[in-house]
Amino acid sequence: MRPLVGITAWRRTLETFYGLDTLHTLTIRYVESLGAAEMTPVVFPAGLDPSEADRLVASVDGVILSGGEDVDPSTYGAENTHSTKTDPDVDRFEIALVTAAREQGKPVLAICRGIQLLNVALGGTLRQEVTSQGAVHELISDDHEEMDARRHVVRFEEGSLFADLYGGSETKVNSLHHQGVAELSPELVVEGRTDDGLIEAARCAGDWWAVGVQWHPERLAGDHQVLFRALREAIES
Repeated sequence: MRPLVGITAWRRTLETFYGLDTLHTLTIRYVESLGAAEMTPVVFPAGLDPSEADRLVASVDGVILSGGEDVDPSTYGAENTHSTKTDPDVDRFEIALVTAAREQGKPVLAICRGIQLLNVALGGTLRQEVTSQGAVHELISDDHEEMDARRHVVRFEEGSLFADLYGGSETKVNSLHHQGVAELSPELVVEGRTDDGLIEAARCAGDWWAVGVQWHPERLAGDHQVLFRALREAIES
């Protein structure tokens, strides 16, 4: 039987037949990547009451924290300097999901905003702006095709889980974010960095399987799909 994986959605206000409406959104790419790894997604609506987290996590075999907008700086005790489109209700719910998954021993794969949320949930902080002209993390562009085509190198720590998963010391990833990890949670271990030093891959230091990446593997073919297969193996182990 295919494992059930709970995956977070994000609230967005979009034009619909009825005019502007707020929707729970999730790209089909996540669904396709989970399907290719022989897992079945269960979409968790965004911003539910945190008290629902325990029951929801108990109903699935693993959790994916998907991409979305910025984590509210107040969540990690900072003033808002560069964060936009925050949703504290979503942050509280997803932090509760992390807590429930850790307590229940359910594997977690955290993607883009997900690694940021995972880090904050476990006591870390974020850099609210990592992009600059001509840098590894180039300024965000309004040209979506250009943004989707951007790649930079992430170098894995020697002997790391990621070096084993990818079968090498580095990989090229996409860059669809403007924030990143600042102070890493003491519960996480660095797995990979970019040439400017930004942490882009991390895992839980203990027995709980929780892995985070700053890039979007669901938008990358080939080796990057190994992350979804690794989630399934963690669920089945």
